[in-house]
This record gives sequence, C-alpha cells and structure tokens, in this order.
Amino acid sequence: MEVAAVWRPRVGNWSLPKGKLDDGEHLLTAACREVEEETGVPVIPQMWLCRAAYVLPNPTGDVYKTVDFWSMRTERPDAGFVADEEIGERRWMPLPEAFETLTRPRDQQALKAFTALPAVTATVLLVAPAEIEPEFDGPDVARPLSRRGREQAVRLAALTALYRPERALSATGRASVQTVEPVARAVRCELAGDSVFDAEAHGRSPARAGTRLREVASAGGCAIVCADPEVVSDTVAILADEDDLAIADVSTRTGQGWVLSLAGQRLIGVERL
Repeated sequence: MEVAAVWRPRVGNWSLPKGKLDDGEHLLTAACREVEEETGVPVIPQMWLCRAAYVLPNPTGDVYKTVDFWSMRTERPDAGFVADEEIGERRWMPLPEAFETLTRPRDQQALKAFTALPAVTATVLLVAPAEIEPEFDGPDVARPLSRRGREQAVRLAALTALYRPERALSATGRASVQTVEPVARAVRCELAGDSVFDAEAHGRSPARAGTRLREVASAGGCAIVCADPEVVSDTVAILADEDDLAIADVSTRTGQGWVLSLAGQRLIGVERL
C-alpha cells in the first residue's frame, strides 16, 4: 500500500494533498478535484476517514480550519505530473515512509484513521428516490419524478459518478428507476430492476435487502442501488447493527443516500451522501 504525497516549496514540507472549496461546491467533489489538481492522479473516492481541525496564526487574528479526509484509489498511479509554484513534487510513499515524512498532526490523524481500517473491497451507494410528482392519476408504481425530483436526480448523478459505479440496481417503481438512470447513463453501466428493494417486499422480509446488498458487495468494486425510502433507512440500520457500527440517525429524505464501505461482505463504514 502506498500513499501519494506532495512537496510544498513555499512552506518546505511534505503533506497529503488537500485544498479549498469553490463556492457552492460539495466537500467530496472538492476533495477529488483538489487531489487530482495537486498530484495529477485521477481518483475514485472510497470512504470518509476523519475531520482534522487546526489553527493558523495570523497577524490579524488566528484562522481556524478544518479538513475532511477520504481514502481514495486510482487506476492511473503513473499519471503525468507537472510541478508549479504550489506543488514542487509528487511522490508515492509506502505507509511506513509516509508516517515518518508527513509529520503534521492532521496528516498523522488521517494516516492513523486509514491504517486502522481493513482494506475497502466494495462500495455500495444506497439512495432513496428523488421527489415524486404529487399530481399523478395512476398507480404508485408508475408515479414519475417531479420537475424538482428530476433536478435532484441530476445532482445526485454528478456526485455518485465520482465513485464510478460498475453496476446499477433499482426498486421496480418508476421514480426509483428515474432516480438512478442519470448516473447509469453517465458512467455507462447497465441498470437492472430488483423487487427486493420494493417497500412491499421489504414489509414481508425486512432483512432481505441487506442480504442482497452483501451479495452485491461480494462482487467488489462499486454499485449504486435505489430503494424505496423506508427500505433505505431500515437497511442501513440493520446492516450497521449486524456489524456493530453506531449510527445516530438513519432517516433518509428524498434524493438522499448513503455510502456503504465494505471489506468482503462486512460493513466497515457508513457515510451520509
């Protein structure tokens, strides 16, 4: 296992890549963008690790900062790098060397959080359908997304596409299918329906959806799954309870979801998307 580190000439130290948010930018989008800008390496996020807080002394008053760290992987570790005034060098370091070289407390905190976990072998993005059309004269299974719901689905696709899902599954309702279609098109993966994620099937056997997600995870890589809202909340709670993860609030609103990180079939991390 190796870690990408960068040399910052202005301050004269090695550090993990990081950067600042653009206006209105999602934290994860910014993290992926900044890592690629500083290292030249295109990345695929895995799981959130920690939030580090620190203070920068300033003549006009101390500046308080926070940095969110994620583990990420890449399929192009040898991607080209161009040095500039901000980043003078990129280097892949084995973990022992990274611990010795990246001495700032925030980098040490991120490295310790990373090494404390087993390797992530699968990511499941479990999302609820976006807002449905309230004025629809027909069966619930055929109820489409509202205009706002379609906009939610597009925003959700932009975020979930960062994970590059290789498979897409959906409850059989029209709204669920429409929610996950934009990301399936964006990453060019096949979308399949699965009634185990329907509310009706869930009511008969609440544990089935979680079992199915573990089966999906056993294939490795990343999958996105859209399930009825009550199925999402219950399944996150059931999986977390089975694998001894504490989650204070599993409520899931329309168009929201979760990043489930697994080692084999064992859930090791849960992050609200």
